[in-house]
Amino acid sequence: MINFHKNNLIYYSLVLLPFTYLIGIFITELFVLTIILYFFIKNRDLNFFRDKKFIFLGLISIYFGINAFIQINDDLKISSIFHFRYIIFSLSVFFCLKYFENIQYNIRSKILFVIFTLVALILFDALLQFFTGENLLGYKIIKNRISGIFETELILGSFLIKVLPFLTWLLFYADLNIVKYKKRLIVFFSFYIICIFLSGERTALGLSLLYFVGIVIFLIPLRKIFLFSFSGLIFFIIFISYFQIGKSDPNNRIFIKTFNQFTNHHFITNNSEELFQKDTKEKKKIIKKNILIFSKDHTGHIQLALKLFKESPIFGVGPKGFRNYCRKVEYDPEVGICSTHPHNFLIQIISETGLIGFSLYIYIIFFLIFKLFRCRYFNSSSKNKFSFMIISIGLLINLFPFLPSGNFFNNWISIINYYLLGIYFYNYNKVFSR
Repeated sequence: MINFHKNNLIYYSLVLLPFTYLIGIFITELFVLTIILYFFIKNRDLNFFRDKKFIFLGLISIYFGINAFIQINDDLKISSIFHFRYIIFSLSVFFCLKYFENIQYNIRSKILFVIFTLVALILFDALLQFFTGENLLGYKIIKNRISGIFETELILGSFLIKVLPFLTWLLFYADLNIVKYKKRLIVFFSFYIICIFLSGERTALGLSLLYFVGIVIFLIPLRKIFLFSFSGLIFFIIFISYFQIGKSDPNNRIFIKTFNQFTNHHFITNNSEELFQKDTKEKKKIIKKNILIFSKDHTGHIQLALKLFKESPIFGVGPKGFRNYCRKVEYDPEVGICSTHPHNFLIQIISETGLIGFSLYIYIIFFLIFKLFRCRYFNSSSKNKFSFMIISIGLLINLFPFLPSGNFFNNWISIINYYLLGIYFYNYNKVFSR
């Protein structure tokens, strides 16, 4: 068992933080505050505040705050202004990782065991709900989709893809013998991506596949593990489809619904079994309409966001400003359902923060890509090199601009992104510092 010595409580809070969300966002925010306070208490080196990367992020945060102060109404103004706390949080994660850099190997290995056991329980819980209709806590399937431990919130896939880069990074951080545990890791990551698939979250599945591709390209030690894990997903899809196993039908949402939305075709029958039957000549009747790239709702969100951008191209309408304009009378309800955000990071950034925010966002994306490829050929130790590439790929996936996404300024999304950013800076310092 882990020895919760008072001097190591902050360290445990740091590495276990992503999983506090299972309890509630309030607890996660409390952990964030604790780590920030620890940073200010323990840190005596002002050079942390002089780092160019943090100055750059600080200026972005200040821009968001001023923008929100000028343009956003009172109920959203405070949360938008205080978005800067996540910049400090990122700096705090960086500091704490350096502060605990020499922590004993046995503590790291025990932490790794605890976290992977916790995730394994989450995966088992989700699989149980899929096969029986209820999870360990009695939560039932909602809208033909599994929610696992999240009860009524259909965010299982989103949660898993958000923490996946952190889990992968932990393997190297804890100095795990990858070769020794290869078979176990294949089983673990196979069930991991299977549960993302079963969640029915198409964006989460798409991002997980992109992450797998990135790992296969850049991470030689994990290449075979992730390839076999993906093969496990393919086998699982064929298996449950052929034998018609499960209390939900993820194939219908992942494949048929996506096909219908993308091409604007309509299957007369929406039974996903047809996709895996040989004789579909009579059963699979299709009505072809015009090509449709986005759904009605997403099209409406994009149209409104672009309209807002045209009205305020330089500064946008302010962070979280989309929801205010979406509720106005002039927004045509026939175009789509009103929402709190346009469900795409790129579109949200350009409409709410204008060309200034858009330019900063694109710069960050290209910076991550450039450093990732530079690291690929950088002469450094394998451990630091692989750790850095894992977090780089993870950040790129979490900031991916071409798929539907959540609210960029959402608390949980901000916490996990800035958490990974703090880990990124920690590994960046190890790889590129002279």
